[in-house]
Amino acid sequence: MLLEDLPEIRGSYEFDFPLKKLSFLKVGGTCDVLFLPSDVDDLENFLKNRPENLRLTILGNMSNVLLTDRRIQGCVIILNNLDKIEFLNDFVEVEAGAILLKFITRCAKENISCCEKLFCIPGSIGGAVAMNAGIPNFEIKDVLIAIEAINLDGKRQIFRKDELNMSYRNGNVPDGFIVTSAKLRTIEKNGDIIFSEIKSLYEKRLKTQPIGLPTCGSTFKNPEGMKAWELIKKAGCDKLSIGGAKISDMHCNFLINSGNATASDFVKLIEEIKKRVFEETGYQLEEEIRRIGDEW
Repeated sequence: MLLEDLPEIRGSYEFDFPLKKLSFLKVGGTCDVLFLPSDVDDLENFLKNRPENLRLTILGNMSNVLLTDRRIQGCVIILNNLDKIEFLNDFVEVEAGAILLKFITRCAKENISCCEKLFCIPGSIGGAVAMNAGIPNFEIKDVLIAIEAINLDGKRQIFRKDELNMSYRNGNVPDGFIVTSAKLRTIEKNGDIIFSEIKSLYEKRLKTQPIGLPTCGSTFKNPEGMKAWELIKKAGCDKLSIGGAKISDMHCNFLINSGNATASDFVKLIEEIKKRVFEETGYQLEEEIRRIGDEW
């Protein structure tokens, strides 16, 4: 792919970009071209003027994706630069590229409560909406009012929460749309109290989850009425590893890269866990992480 084939933009293009540099799992192949739009208008211009046959892959902070080892054809779009935050009366408008941790910290500094219970989830606002990120008894849909999204032809549209029909780990964003911002409900709250609460959350996570290691968080969704980690342990998978991919010693629903894993290692490990859990318990585990790319 040549630069002259692509529309002029204010953001940046990177050719033959090794995506593993940005991946939380430190795996993944090279993409033909990486596009980082400078803002929503830049993204809109690109979508309206891109070559018709250009394949697109949209990624967020990549904290919940498993990238193929193979080359990703076409253009990968990452929205990291879309990170504006605007506080209004009883809601906040925040762009999709804003990182949850930074957004929540900013809210606390402004004495505003929004979604601080998600503090330990290392994703972006867009990714959190797309998967309806949550913890027990709280999901981002609990504070969501509406989203703005853009389709692949560059047309923007507002979707109210009640139009999305969000469910467990599913934001149900319409196919062909990219989340560009979210409107979230807020209430006033003492920032010191919020910081104390998120500190407590973080300290608890440090004791139970492999924070700081190359991982994508929870690998599998919890089946209704069950915990995925309990099923994995019951199936005797809690010490399982394949290649450089292994189950975390701290939490067996977390997979980590022990240093030299490939995406194929993770896929083989995931499939082996699903097979053993089904044979032992009868439950068919469903992945929470998203696989990105062509055939594995």
